[in-house]
Amino acid sequence: MKILKGNRNQCTGCGEYFNSVGAFEAHRTGKYGVNRRCRTPDEMRAIGMILRPDGFWIREKMSNYRENHVD
Repeated sequence: MKILKGNRNQCTGCGEYFNSVGAFEAHRTGKYGVNRRCRTPDEMRAIGMILRPDGFWIREKMSNYRENHVD
């Protein structure tokens, strides 16, 4: 079970977990009210997003990112 605290969240549409609101917003594409949808994992990787080992998506690896660190 993943713990959601701070800005961590889970998308109710696709079920993916995000480490921040910014990462959540980056996973959405299209125009509001027209064709807004969740990106697929392959699409998220294509725009540079990374799935951390703990199962949370991030927008990009930070310079001080520790691969095995779990918040």
